[in-house]
Amino acid sequence: MLAVTDARTNTIVIRKILMLTRIRTLSLLSGAFKTRLISRLSLLCLAAALSSCITAETPYKGYSGEVRPSSQLALVKGDYFYRKDWLNSYVDAVRFLRIDKDVIENSRAYDEVLLDPGMRELQVYYSWDMGARKGLAPALVSYASTRETTSRVLHIRAEAGKVYSVKATPVFDGNPGDISSLAHVDFWVEDSEGHIVLSREEGRFRPAQQGSERK
Repeated sequence: MLAVTDARTNTIVIRKILMLTRIRTLSLLSGAFKTRLISRLSLLCLAAALSSCITAETPYKGYSGEVRPSSQLALVKGDYFYRKDWLNSYVDAVRFLRIDKDVIENSRAYDEVLLDPGMRELQVYYSWDMGARKGLAPALVSYASTRETTSRVLHIRAEAGKVYSVKATPVFDGNPGDISSLAHVDFWVEDSEGHIVLSREEGRFRPAQQGSERK
């Protein structure tokens, strides 16, 4: 009789152990599920934040007269560049200061311009991200757009209905993340199919021009 009682007791203990093990396993699985769920929600939030940053802005109207359909105009975009230092990440960009004789006010607000077809003269400049020091933006435009090291006058033949992109290669003396070590910028232009419209040689910085900056 004692042996039967001990067997029943052992069975109950084993069942309790199995039940506790199952509960613990379910708890761990639940924790893992929650972790995955939180991770996915975080990714969705990040994607939503990025999509809000990439919201299309209205291109600058770089032609006279009434608004016309895009099929009758050329669209020129300024490229973006991602830079990182020890603490922060930045987004630099090519901006447009002038189209022919039309100077663009608040040029940092536009990363695309719409143009009449034909030969166009574009003055562009390399605009670097000021991070938290956004109050210095007007001074940055004045500086970057007037220095031959960071701005350039480009001539392209624009065709109606085509999209062009002004590319740039920033050249640094030191750490590429440190904008203070930026030596100069080379520019070129491609169409939407990757064909060169204005070559790197035509848009590169020429050190011989530096003397004119100091006058």
